[in-house]
Amino acid sequence: MMGIGHSFGIPAPLVAGAVICGAYVGDKLSPLSDTTVMTASLTRVNLFDHIRSMLYVSVPALALSSLLFLLVGFFYVGQNVDLTRAEEAMNALEGYFNIEWYMLIPAIIVIGLLAFKKPSIPTITFGALLGAIWAALFQDMTLLEGIKTSYSGFHIESGVDFMDNLLNRGGIVSMLEVILLIILALGLGGLMEAVGILQVICNTLLKWADNAGKTTVSTLIAGFFGNFFGGAAYVSLITASKITEENYDRLRMDRRVLSRNTEAGGTITTPMVPWSDGGVYMATVLGVSTLSYLPFLWYHFLVLIISVVYGFSGKFIWYTDDPDKNVELDSFPKSKSL
Repeated sequence: MMGIGHSFGIPAPLVAGAVICGAYVGDKLSPLSDTTVMTASLTRVNLFDHIRSMLYVSVPALALSSLLFLLVGFFYVGQNVDLTRAEEAMNALEGYFNIEWYMLIPAIIVIGLLAFKKPSIPTITFGALLGAIWAALFQDMTLLEGIKTSYSGFHIESGVDFMDNLLNRGGIVSMLEVILLIILALGLGGLMEAVGILQVICNTLLKWADNAGKTTVSTLIAGFFGNFFGGAAYVSLITASKITEENYDRLRMDRRVLSRNTEAGGTITTPMVPWSDGGVYMATVLGVSTLSYLPFLWYHFLVLIISVVYGFSGKFIWYTDDPDKNVELDSFPKSKSL
């Protein structure tokens, strides 16, 4: 999309913003996503209940941000467009790969297994094995070559620089620098907990957050804090959930609200911080600095805004006295504790 956007003369930061917005929609709502699975686990919420809860925020945010990108895109309609790069890439792809509908079967099988609530790790591993088998059956690769790509990534010399740069990547080796950053970030997060920084913040938020709106804001702040000082989405999810979960229980708010707000404060703010794992990765892959694409993260800003609006309005904020009974907070009689 960066290459096609360049062909249309669209500014790179705007295209990067659209790419990141779309990527994070999928990241938040996919049962394959590491952050989604981790958030559900940290907050002790069923994975698919967590995803359904996020739909209340993600669907309107996606619709509004898509409309904004569409309206902005009209400014570039009718300009002289050079589609040479896009045509070269398509021709090269068709020349080197067998592109048919049945290439999607491994992905469909994985999504189907997850929809039936099969364990994520073996399901994703099985999907990777199916991908290697498909490469052997349809893409003139041996099974061993297909499996090796999981470690060293894919390599091709097509003669088309744009396509080679796009495809010659992947595998564990390509992620070593990011993995090191995550390990260091998790170490920093553990250090903050060990010296009592997180506990001080937790105690402060407990005193201040005495209703659903303030609790929502405190979760978003805790998630951003984890990204800003911890430098990793994993740290932000831990800080957002563990620092604020006591407030949700005290106010009898359903933990689906906690999991939804944790994703909003943790996952969504990750690419906004230049030194976080997400910020580093996005800037490196897209070739656009974090501060350049930041103004165009419209989906991300809308998720944060909608989450706060729901918190203070009571919409889609559930409480529970019975684990099997969830109703909106608005319908529960107010008491001094709330």
